[in-house]
Amino acid sequence: MRQTHNYILLTIIMLTFLFGCSNNPADPNYQKEISVFGYLWGNKRLTIDHAIFISYSQPITDYYDLNEAAIHNAVVKITESSTKDVYILNDTPEKPGFFFNDSLQIKPNTTYQLQVEVDGKIATASTTVPPILVIETELFESDTVNNVIRTNLGYEKPVYLNCESENQIIVVDMFCNEPYDNAEYIYPFHDEHKFPEDQEEYDGGVNGEPRRIQALVPYQDLISDEYPGEHVVYWYSSMIVFYGSNTMQVLAIDDNYHKFIYSEHPEFSGGINGGIGVFGSVCGKIFELMVNKD
Repeated sequence: MRQTHNYILLTIIMLTFLFGCSNNPADPNYQKEISVFGYLWGNKRLTIDHAIFISYSQPITDYYDLNEAAIHNAVVKITESSTKDVYILNDTPEKPGFFFNDSLQIKPNTTYQLQVEVDGKIATASTTVPPILVIETELFESDTVNNVIRTNLGYEKPVYLNCESENQIIVVDMFCNEPYDNAEYIYPFHDEHKFPEDQEEYDGGVNGEPRRIQALVPYQDLISDEYPGEHVVYWYSSMIVFYGSNTMQVLAIDDNYHKFIYSEHPEFSGGINGGIGVFGSVCGKIFELMVNKD
């Protein structure tokens, strides 16, 4: 789960900066907004590992502190549309602002409504969980690390998918867990540049590249003459830039998460009314890879 955790924190900071202010008079003035970041996992419970982070945006000129940004006194609830069942979410003193409810089992093809109430303000959102994404592969799921070699990896261990919706958006997300000074390029620029020089080189791209490489593909396009009659991801090895620990997610995503990923202003595009951020949903699997040299 390291990739998910890292991505959540990176996105929280990104949202805070985007909605903060600077000394540049052309920049927008700071507005204190409820910020929501989280997505429901189909066929999983809403545990603390999948918690929804509720915070306030902070000025870009302030030092970012996760605990300071976290909202401690929010009333957070999720309603399942079909049954009208209401679930109250709570955080803990150890992880303030991360709201969850272990009893809530997320169902695919089901709509959920989120409501956050704090200090007289209300933020709402709604997500429809994607259909089940059936994944078959020789890779082990996230509770077991896969020791692999990048060469021919995708052909030796392709990832086969089956989904009821031909138009479903599939995300393949590769994230390196190594610190930048231990992340060795598989194909370095030259012999004296085997590691990123700094954090900016490591994940300073628009979407966190090259540390994080992401592909969005409609399910119907995941076909190849090499795998007739199959929907398959065999090219994921080309997304691995660094040796060491990498996390791959293969996910079917909802509209909110899709818009959040590709929009120019993601903080306003994730389905939150009365706030900023994203409340989405996914179905899929996570794979932990330890990429070794040949």
